[in-house]
Amino acid sequence: MVDAWGGWSLFQTSLQNLKKVASKHGVSISTVAVNYILGHQAVAASMIGVRLGLSEYIQDSNANFSLVLEEEDVNSVQEVSKRGKDQLRVIGDCGDEYRRA
Repeated sequence: MVDAWGGWSLFQTSLQNLKKVASKHGVSISTVAVNYILGHQAVAASMIGVRLGLSEYIQDSNANFSLVLEEEDVNSVQEVSKRGKDQLRVIGDCGDEYRRA
């Protein structure tokens, strides 16, 4: 997935950028990523995975309800994201592999 998107170096750049935004707001990288994706018009929900018995993930996930990314934050994430390939064109959407058969 990383290679299909743009490679390890670009992925690391994306993580560094997300960390910068996360630190600014006092939240985790995953909270920024989920919040950014939920901000897209075509996205109605996000499935957040948790590990059984690790309750700190609940607080982390709940931060999505209060985090408001500023325009500067969104633009920063978009700038890095644009440098990668469009995954919908590269691998298709969820279930696309079955429709191609």
